[in-house]
Amino acid sequence: MDKIEIASATMTERTDKSGKECTIGRFIDEKEGWKVVNAAEGWEGTIYKLIGAASQKGIAGDCSGSTYFIYKEAGFPYVYQTTSTFIDYANKTHRFREIKLAADETPQAGDVLWWSGHMAIYAPFPEGHPKQKFEVPGSKAVNDMYTAFNSRTGHPYGPFNIKKFRKDPFKVFRYYIISKDDKC
Repeated sequence: MDKIEIASATMTERTDKSGKECTIGRFIDEKEGWKVVNAAEGWEGTIYKLIGAASQKGIAGDCSGSTYFIYKEAGFPYVYQTTSTFIDYANKTHRFREIKLAADETPQAGDVLWWSGHMAIYAPFPEGHPKQKFEVPGSKAVNDMYTAFNSRTGHPYGPFNIKKFRKDPFKVFRYYIISKDDKC
């Protein structure tokens, strides 16, 4: 298994019951990450509507609602979070861990890409994959994420290029499967 650098580690005080005391477990692997990407594909065409946990595949949804239901459908459930509460949730529950990538590294399939006010799912489509094609004529960029778009764009949920979507840096979060060991 490759060495993964997490952004930070925190200890939960025994008196603080808001977080998990036991954080023994493992990250989802690349194959499991593709389950998330494959579930995201089913949301293609879903129109944007700012409705959070009321998001519905094929009907309407936003970035946090679609991400939540996609992870749940792929078998990696968590408690619904808005983009503004997601990082605090990750830090308290350890369900997601922020991953620090070296300059030459890319996220893993299925990782959550987080910006202030937005989240998306990393989808590194392989060379020649039909979803890899970027929809802007003359652009050499390739699609590498699944995302909801806000209502100003008129685009439904679908694949897009990270750098064309937003220029500001994003954080990467990977789902962490916490052990169900009786000692935890």
